[in-house]
Amino acid sequence: MTLTRRTILGATLALPAIRTARAAPEVLRMGIGTSLAKLDPLLTTIGDEYIYDNLVFNGLTRMAADLSTQPDLAESWTYSDDLKHWTFKLRHGVKFHDGQEMISADVVALFKRLLDPATAAPSRSNYDMISGVTAPDPYTVAFDLGSPYGGLADILSDRQVKIVPRNAVAQLATRPIGTGPFKFVSYTPGDRLILTRNADYFEPGMPKLQGVELRIIPEMSVKIAALEAGDLDVVWDLPLEQVKQLNAQANLRVDSVATASWDAAIMNNLIPPFNDPKVRLAFQMAVSKADVVELTLFGQGAPTISPIPPTHPFYAGQLVIPPADPAAARKLLAQAGHPNGITIPIIVPVGRPVRERLGVTLQQLAKPGGFDLQVQRVPFSSFDAEVSGKAPLYIDGYFARPTIDTSTYPFLHSGGSWNEKLWHYNDPKVDKALEAARLSGDVAVQKTQYIAMQTALNANPAGFFAYVVNFACAYRKSVGGITTHPMRWFDLRTATVT
Repeated sequence: MTLTRRTILGATLALPAIRTARAAPEVLRMGIGTSLAKLDPLLTTIGDEYIYDNLVFNGLTRMAADLSTQPDLAESWTYSDDLKHWTFKLRHGVKFHDGQEMISADVVALFKRLLDPATAAPSRSNYDMISGVTAPDPYTVAFDLGSPYGGLADILSDRQVKIVPRNAVAQLATRPIGTGPFKFVSYTPGDRLILTRNADYFEPGMPKLQGVELRIIPEMSVKIAALEAGDLDVVWDLPLEQVKQLNAQANLRVDSVATASWDAAIMNNLIPPFNDPKVRLAFQMAVSKADVVELTLFGQGAPTISPIPPTHPFYAGQLVIPPADPAAARKLLAQAGHPNGITIPIIVPVGRPVRERLGVTLQQLAKPGGFDLQVQRVPFSSFDAEVSGKAPLYIDGYFARPTIDTSTYPFLHSGGSWNEKLWHYNDPKVDKALEAARLSGDVAVQKTQYIAMQTALNANPAGFFAYVVNFACAYRKSVGGITTHPMRWFDLRTATVT
């Protein structure tokens, strides 16, 4: 069978559209793909949850759509010459949704909880350079670092490090409280999350909307039909094959932006056959990443060798991504003790159509190189409990992080918190380079170390980094004041619906 886009698209079945109840005027209705597993922002791990994080909560800093770091709950910050002591000045008079004032003690409590291994926060290793957090006064927070780190203000804008009341942690799982532009009203798994306007929000005149509804509709065909019918205002994470078609409709607009978000075939390095580096390297030889980008993303992305995108100055551009060489892949498999190739399941997440398509693409492209992949579909909501870090081979992906350090260290260092949930990868050369990059504020030194990391990773791959992917969202033209964010979250402070 010849592999074509039509073949790949056939892997996902469209279901009939259903109409949803019309929200009140000035309430924005956004279609998302899956239920939220966590309402405590510190424990969130999926894109649908990150949307919620940025609507209900604030961090000390925020990252704008142009990827600049801006003040949020902190109005200013300073740091020592050695980059080991940082001081953040908080805004005065910011109120949590329950009416109590946000002060430095709340910030200290958040970071102590984050750094406590018992919390099992997924992002903990992003912040393990922090050796202490103190509150000199109610509006000042001081961070002491065990090693120099120039990107602290940047990583404090990330999705999970949102400030919550220090005395309300126990209720976050069911009745979350933040300082954000929208307040939690209710959540029904499988149906919707309802938020209402925070009338006491600290930025004057914001938000402009009266509320937001995140409607959980797993089938993309249903979401698109609801958008076209006017039952949704926004569809998040639009399939890339739909960009041109929907943008041509008079009542709709589509924004597609380049990102550093990536998808991969996750190979568990503790489980045969992927505990053998030769098998992982043979997979790289078997598959053309250029073909993967064309067939899976319709050209809306770029091949990559790591979470560092080709557009970044730290990308190791001298490492050419070669075309597929099935004969070389089979030869290496034979050397690894698999002269007849490998037959193995590849698990794909239902409800993530691009990743489903990636699995089907790899099934076809890897076969001439000796890999007989059996596609198995598992609901994305079950991935964390049943698949992540456990299955030998599966498809997953991760959103761009605010710095190269947070994009690489947690995923590739042997002690990284995400590495422990994914491939269990361990390469001393990669560890050494990642650690050295963290210890320097010199951009030239960082670049040298990240190129060394990519060189070692290319020789001993953790898995199969397929590509970095564009991010697209579709809007009804009645929606204004929104810019599609390359970090895949939404800033709805100035959004309107007419």
